[in-house]
Amino acid sequence: MRFASSITGAASVEQAVAELLRPIDAQVTPGMVDLAMLFWTKHFEDDLALVIDRLTASFPRAVLTGCSTEGTIGADRELERVPSMSLLAASLPDVGIRSFHIDQNQMEAAKGPLDWERLVAVSSEGKPTFIAFGDPFSVDIHEFVELMNQAFPGAPLVGGVASSGRSPGENRLIADGVVYSEGMVGVALTGPLAVSTVVSQGCRPIGRPFLITKADRNFIREIGGRPALEQLHEVLVSLSPEDEQLARQALFLGRVIDEYKDSFVRGDFLIHNIIGADRKSGAIAIAGLARTGSTVQFHVRDAASADEDLRALLAPHAASDVRGAMLFGCNGRGTHMWPTAGHDVGVLRELVGNVPVAGFFCGGEFGPIGGRNFVHGFTASIALFRAPSQEMPAD
Repeated sequence: MRFASSITGAASVEQAVAELLRPIDAQVTPGMVDLAMLFWTKHFEDDLALVIDRLTASFPRAVLTGCSTEGTIGADRELERVPSMSLLAASLPDVGIRSFHIDQNQMEAAKGPLDWERLVAVSSEGKPTFIAFGDPFSVDIHEFVELMNQAFPGAPLVGGVASSGRSPGENRLIADGVVYSEGMVGVALTGPLAVSTVVSQGCRPIGRPFLITKADRNFIREIGGRPALEQLHEVLVSLSPEDEQLARQALFLGRVIDEYKDSFVRGDFLIHNIIGADRKSGAIAIAGLARTGSTVQFHVRDAASADEDLRALLAPHAASDVRGAMLFGCNGRGTHMWPTAGHDVGVLRELVGNVPVAGFFCGGEFGPIGGRNFVHGFTASIALFRAPSQEMPAD
């Protein structure tokens, strides 16, 4: 099992392809590459057929997948708002690699798990890991993730939403070397490959956990038996001046996914935006479903919190032999959040090692929290690949 990655900021397609392939050839025998994942900015759209032809010729037996992006991540760099491409290539002996393309009509016609197994060509008994990319203008991304949860319970799904297009038909997706402008594409991996996932939502908790005692739809009426706004006010006045100011600028609500845990730490919460409040009733509205009986805690986000969260979640993986990685970051991270480029990939390589890594800046990221997959925002969703015989850190 071997991985290799590369990235290029060259504007010339010939130079860019050469810069992509040169490091791969030095790390993995080209004829032994089984999986290749390519990400590119809109600058290369007119030359995409040429790029695919070159990669297919170099990796004749590889399953090639990927999507167009706003910016790319690879090796030791993150390239934003410039022409770029990144590539991850892997030699995966005995690993099953099934490519798929699913459109909205196929998704709506799928009536149950057996239909989904036919669509992605694997069964849940094979314990698959999914890597997927989607076009948000032509397919219901949230519905896709939810239906995958139902058909493949416990199977991790990582990846993200293609981000180069601003209107229907502008994004490009690749499934086994074929280019599409709509739907979902990806691969299902089965067999001797161990995959750990890290979903860093960039937040830290404030105050203490509460139980939702009254809610309907996305409105939280009461937490802890009192109006939600009253509880929030008590949390705010208990904070340091710095945290109180931060909470008034960027406040979120985290909902616990696994209620059976004795205590809750980073990674146990699904983060929701707070989108409104009603002073008369004391209710809070969130961008998500509010469930009576759920445990919630208020969170804040800033650059320091995002850095701390990523480091805390990657730290347990530092001592393990990671062979390769994929990094899917929100297009609101990068230099929108930190003063210099390359933060997330830099932290990953600092803590886990100088592993081959590739990915892109997404319009929404896929990743599991508490054993269930979600579409996230402002996250770094990471897949870490190892040989299956290793002792795995708990996700």
